[in-house]
Amino acid sequence: MKQVIILFIIVFFSACSFFTERIVEEPPELLDTAAITEVNNLLSNIRLKNRDLKTFKGIGKITFLEEDKKSITSSIAWVGSGHDMIRIAILNISGQPLLSLANDGQWFYFLSHTDNGFYKKRSSYSNLKKVIQLPIKPVEMVSFLAGRIPLCEYNTADIISNKEEGYVIVLKKKGNVIQKIYLNEDKKNVQKVEMFEAKGNLLYSIEIDGSQKINEYRVPMRIIAANDNGNKFKIDIHKYWVDVSVDPSMFVLTQQLED
Repeated sequence: MKQVIILFIIVFFSACSFFTERIVEEPPELLDTAAITEVNNLLSNIRLKNRDLKTFKGIGKITFLEEDKKSITSSIAWVGSGHDMIRIAILNISGQPLLSLANDGQWFYFLSHTDNGFYKKRSSYSNLKKVIQLPIKPVEMVSFLAGRIPLCEYNTADIISNKEEGYVIVLKKKGNVIQKIYLNEDKKNVQKVEMFEAKGNLLYSIEIDGSQKINEYRVPMRIIAANDNGNKFKIDIHKYWVDVSVDPSMFVLTQQLED
Protein backbone atom coordinates (compact mmCIF):
# COMPACT_ATOMS: atom_id res chain seq x y z
CA MET A 1 0.00 0.00 0.00
CA LYS A 2 2.88 2.32 0.87
CA GLN A 3 4.41 1.69 -2.56
CA VAL A 4 1.09 2.59 -4.27
CA ILE A 5 0.90 5.90 -2.41
CA ILE A 6 4.50 6.74 -3.32
CA LEU A 7 3.81 5.89 -6.98
CA PHE A 8 0.69 8.12 -6.95
CA ILE A 9 2.66 11.04 -5.51
CA ILE A 10 5.36 10.63 -8.16
CA VAL A 11 2.83 10.49 -11.00
CA PHE A 12 0.84 13.47 -9.60
CA PHE A 13 3.80 15.79 -9.28
CA SER A 14 5.18 14.64 -12.62
CA ALA A 15 1.88 15.67 -14.22
CA CYS A 16 1.98 19.04 -12.44
CA SER A 17 5.50 19.53 -13.68
CA PHE A 18 4.36 18.73 -17.23
CA PHE A 19 1.51 21.25 -17.14
CA THR A 20 3.81 23.85 -15.58
CA GLU A 21 6.27 23.38 -18.40
CA ARG A 22 3.48 23.69 -20.96
CA ILE A 23 2.33 26.99 -19.41
CA VAL A 24 5.86 28.34 -19.52
CA GLU A 25 6.35 27.20 -23.11
CA GLU A 26 3.05 28.65 -24.40
CA PRO A 27 2.14 31.73 -22.31
CA PRO A 28 -1.04 33.65 -23.09
CA GLU A 29 -0.67 36.57 -25.50
CA LEU A 30 0.57 39.62 -23.62
CA LEU A 31 -1.24 42.92 -24.10
CA ASP A 32 0.81 45.76 -25.60
CA THR A 33 0.35 48.25 -22.79
CA ALA A 34 2.20 50.96 -24.72
CA ALA A 35 -0.20 50.63 -27.67
CA ILE A 36 -3.20 50.66 -25.33
CA THR A 37 -1.95 53.81 -23.63
CA GLU A 38 -1.30 55.50 -26.98
CA VAL A 39 -4.71 54.73 -28.49
CA ASN A 40 -6.47 55.81 -25.28
CA ASN A 41 -4.58 59.11 -25.34
CA LEU A 42 -5.45 59.65 -29.00
CA LEU A 43 -9.14 58.95 -28.36
CA SER A 44 -9.06 61.31 -25.40
CA ASN A 45 -7.66 64.07 -27.63
CA ILE A 46 -10.37 63.38 -30.21
CA ARG A 47 -13.05 63.70 -27.52
CA LEU A 48 -11.62 67.02 -26.37
CA LYS A 49 -11.45 68.63 -29.82
CA ASN A 50 -13.80 71.64 -29.98
CA ARG A 51 -15.53 70.38 -26.85
CA ASP A 52 -16.07 73.96 -25.69
CA LEU A 53 -17.60 75.08 -28.99
CA LYS A 54 -21.14 75.84 -27.86
CA THR A 55 -22.77 77.46 -30.90
CA PHE A 56 -21.81 77.84 -34.55
CA LYS A 57 -23.22 78.58 -37.98
CA GLY A 58 -22.03 78.46 -41.54
CA ILE A 59 -22.89 78.78 -45.22
CA GLY A 60 -21.58 77.01 -48.28
CA LYS A 61 -22.43 74.71 -51.16
CA ILE A 62 -23.67 71.14 -51.05
CA THR A 63 -23.26 68.83 -54.04
CA PHE A 64 -25.16 65.56 -54.35
CA LEU A 65 -23.70 62.84 -56.53
CA GLU A 66 -25.33 59.52 -57.32
CA GLU A 67 -23.84 56.67 -59.30
CA ASP A 68 -24.24 57.25 -63.06
CA LYS A 69 -26.33 60.35 -62.41
CA LYS A 70 -25.69 64.06 -62.85
CA SER A 71 -24.58 65.99 -59.79
CA ILE A 72 -26.81 68.62 -58.20
CA THR A 73 -25.39 71.62 -56.36
CA SER A 74 -27.31 73.93 -54.01
CA SER A 75 -26.53 76.53 -51.40
CA ILE A 76 -26.63 75.34 -47.78
CA ALA A 77 -26.80 77.12 -44.43
CA TRP A 78 -26.72 75.69 -40.92
CA VAL A 79 -26.71 76.65 -37.27
CA GLY A 80 -25.79 74.36 -34.39
CA SER A 81 -25.79 74.36 -30.61
CA GLY A 82 -24.16 71.99 -28.16
CA HIS A 83 -23.70 68.40 -29.25
CA ASP A 84 -27.16 67.52 -30.54
CA MET A 85 -28.99 70.61 -31.85
CA ILE A 86 -28.79 71.52 -35.52
CA ARG A 87 -30.78 73.22 -38.24
CA ILE A 88 -29.87 72.87 -41.90
CA ALA A 89 -31.50 74.62 -44.86
CA ILE A 90 -30.86 73.73 -48.48
CA LEU A 91 -31.60 76.81 -50.59
CA ASN A 92 -32.67 77.52 -54.15
CA ILE A 93 -30.91 79.92 -56.50
CA SER A 94 -32.73 82.91 -55.01
CA GLY A 95 -31.76 81.98 -51.44
CA GLN A 96 -35.15 80.65 -50.40
CA PRO A 97 -35.25 77.30 -48.55
CA LEU A 98 -36.11 74.21 -50.57
CA LEU A 99 -36.03 71.95 -47.55
CA SER A 100 -35.11 72.23 -43.90
CA LEU A 101 -33.79 69.72 -41.39
CA ALA A 102 -33.66 70.25 -37.65
CA ASN A 103 -32.86 68.36 -34.48
CA ASP A 104 -33.69 69.79 -31.05
CA GLY A 105 -32.09 67.00 -29.01
CA GLN A 106 -35.31 65.00 -28.71
CA TRP A 107 -36.99 65.23 -32.11
CA PHE A 108 -35.74 65.22 -35.67
CA TYR A 109 -37.73 67.31 -38.17
CA PHE A 110 -37.87 67.44 -41.95
CA LEU A 111 -39.81 70.04 -43.92
CA SER A 112 -40.10 70.34 -47.68
CA HIS A 113 -40.93 73.93 -48.55
CA THR A 114 -41.99 73.06 -52.10
CA ASP A 115 -44.84 70.66 -51.27
CA ASN A 116 -45.21 71.24 -47.50
CA GLY A 117 -44.13 67.69 -46.79
CA PHE A 118 -43.44 67.28 -43.07
CA TYR A 119 -41.72 64.56 -41.09
CA LYS A 120 -41.07 64.26 -37.34
CA LYS A 121 -39.47 61.40 -35.45
CA ARG A 122 -37.58 60.72 -32.23
CA SER A 123 -33.93 61.70 -32.63
CA SER A 124 -32.67 58.39 -31.27
CA TYR A 125 -34.42 56.52 -34.11
CA SER A 126 -33.61 58.95 -36.92
CA ASN A 127 -31.01 59.38 -39.60
CA LEU A 128 -30.67 61.46 -42.76
CA LYS A 129 -30.97 58.62 -45.29
CA LYS A 130 -34.32 59.79 -46.70
CA VAL A 131 -32.87 63.23 -47.39
CA ILE A 132 -29.23 62.72 -48.34
CA GLN A 133 -29.19 58.97 -49.09
CA LEU A 134 -26.74 58.26 -46.26
CA PRO A 135 -27.73 56.99 -42.77
CA ILE A 136 -25.93 59.71 -40.84
CA LYS A 137 -27.51 60.36 -37.45
CA PRO A 138 -28.42 63.99 -36.67
CA VAL A 139 -26.06 64.12 -33.69
CA GLU A 140 -23.25 62.81 -35.90
CA MET A 141 -23.91 65.57 -38.43
CA VAL A 142 -23.71 68.11 -35.61
CA SER A 143 -20.30 66.76 -34.65
CA PHE A 144 -18.85 66.78 -38.16
CA LEU A 145 -20.03 70.34 -38.90
CA ALA A 146 -18.64 71.47 -35.51
CA GLY A 147 -15.23 69.99 -36.29
CA ARG A 148 -15.69 67.15 -33.82
CA ILE A 149 -15.51 63.39 -34.38
CA PRO A 150 -18.41 61.29 -33.03
CA LEU A 151 -17.24 58.12 -31.30
CA CYS A 152 -19.32 54.94 -31.20
CA GLU A 153 -19.63 52.89 -28.04
CA TYR A 154 -16.88 50.29 -28.12
CA ASN A 155 -15.28 47.50 -26.08
CA THR A 156 -11.78 47.48 -27.55
CA ALA A 157 -9.61 49.96 -29.44
CA ASP A 158 -6.44 49.39 -31.44
CA ILE A 159 -4.20 51.43 -33.72
CA ILE A 160 -2.61 50.06 -36.87
CA SER A 161 -0.58 51.44 -39.76
CA ASN A 162 -2.59 52.54 -42.76
CA LYS A 163 -1.55 50.80 -45.99
CA GLU A 164 -1.57 54.12 -47.84
CA GLU A 165 -0.28 56.54 -45.21
CA GLY A 166 -0.79 57.45 -41.58
CA TYR A 167 -2.59 55.31 -39.02
CA VAL A 168 -6.04 53.90 -38.32
CA ILE A 169 -7.79 53.62 -34.96
CA VAL A 170 -10.07 50.58 -35.05
CA LEU A 171 -12.96 50.44 -32.59
CA LYS A 172 -14.72 47.13 -31.94
CA LYS A 173 -17.83 46.13 -30.06
CA LYS A 174 -18.40 42.48 -29.21
CA GLY A 175 -15.60 41.56 -31.59
CA ASN A 176 -17.03 43.44 -34.60
CA VAL A 177 -15.52 46.56 -36.15
CA ILE A 178 -17.93 49.46 -35.66
CA GLN A 179 -15.73 52.47 -36.50
CA LYS A 180 -12.40 53.34 -38.13
CA ILE A 181 -10.69 56.68 -37.64
CA TYR A 182 -7.94 57.55 -40.12
CA LEU A 183 -5.12 59.76 -38.84
CA ASN A 184 -2.30 61.50 -40.67
CA GLU A 185 1.37 60.60 -40.20
CA ASP A 186 1.86 62.56 -36.96
CA LYS A 187 -1.48 61.24 -35.60
CA LYS A 188 -2.72 64.76 -34.85
CA ASN A 189 -5.41 65.21 -37.50
CA VAL A 190 -8.36 63.02 -38.43
CA GLN A 191 -8.61 62.63 -42.19
CA LYS A 192 -11.49 60.20 -42.54
CA VAL A 193 -14.06 58.32 -40.48
CA GLU A 194 -15.84 55.10 -41.42
CA MET A 195 -18.97 53.88 -39.65
CA PHE A 196 -20.09 50.23 -39.77
CA GLU A 197 -23.25 48.35 -38.87
CA ALA A 198 -23.25 45.37 -36.51
CA LYS A 199 -22.72 42.86 -39.34
CA GLY A 200 -19.63 44.72 -40.56
CA ASN A 201 -21.10 46.45 -43.61
CA LEU A 202 -20.06 50.04 -44.22
CA LEU A 203 -22.79 52.54 -43.34
CA TYR A 204 -20.93 55.59 -44.61
CA SER A 205 -17.58 57.33 -44.64
CA ILE A 206 -16.77 60.96 -43.97
CA GLU A 207 -13.62 62.56 -45.33
CA ILE A 208 -12.42 65.80 -43.73
CA ASP A 209 -10.75 67.63 -46.61
CA GLY A 210 -8.82 70.49 -45.05
CA SER A 211 -9.50 72.64 -42.01
CA GLN A 212 -9.54 76.30 -41.03
CA LYS A 213 -8.98 78.09 -37.73
CA ILE A 214 -11.87 80.20 -36.42
CA ASN A 215 -10.86 81.86 -33.15
CA GLU A 216 -9.38 79.01 -31.07
CA TYR A 217 -11.27 76.27 -32.92
CA ARG A 218 -10.36 74.23 -35.99
CA VAL A 219 -13.33 73.47 -38.22
CA PRO A 220 -13.57 71.72 -41.60
CA MET A 221 -13.28 73.42 -44.99
CA ARG A 222 -14.87 70.55 -46.88
CA ILE A 223 -16.73 67.40 -45.84
CA ILE A 224 -17.15 64.51 -48.27
CA ALA A 225 -19.58 61.73 -47.37
CA ALA A 226 -20.10 58.48 -49.29
CA ASN A 227 -21.25 54.88 -49.08
CA ASP A 228 -20.61 51.70 -51.08
CA ASN A 229 -23.67 52.24 -53.28
CA GLY A 230 -22.24 55.23 -55.11
CA ASN A 231 -24.23 57.80 -53.14
CA LYS A 232 -22.14 60.78 -52.19
CA PHE A 233 -22.36 64.39 -51.14
CA LYS A 234 -19.84 67.08 -50.32
CA ILE A 235 -20.20 70.31 -48.39
CA ASP A 236 -17.85 73.15 -49.27
CA ILE A 237 -17.77 75.59 -46.37
CA HIS A 238 -17.45 79.21 -47.48
CA LYS A 239 -18.07 81.10 -44.23
CA TYR A 240 -18.12 79.94 -40.62
CA TRP A 241 -18.94 81.71 -37.35
CA VAL A 242 -18.51 80.49 -33.77
CA ASP A 243 -20.10 81.50 -30.45
CA VAL A 244 -23.17 82.89 -32.20
CA SER A 245 -26.46 83.77 -30.57
CA VAL A 246 -29.15 81.09 -30.93
CA ASP A 247 -32.65 80.45 -29.64
CA PRO A 248 -33.99 76.94 -28.88
CA SER A 249 -36.98 77.61 -31.15
CA MET A 250 -34.60 77.66 -34.12
CA PHE A 251 -34.24 73.89 -33.84
CA VAL A 252 -37.95 73.13 -34.00
CA LEU A 253 -39.84 72.88 -37.29
CA THR A 254 -43.60 72.90 -37.79
CA GLN A 255 -45.72 72.14 -40.81
CA GLN A 256 -46.62 75.23 -42.76
CA LEU A 257 -50.26 76.22 -42.84
CA GLU A 258 -51.74 76.32 -46.31
CA ASP A 259 -53.56 79.44 -47.41
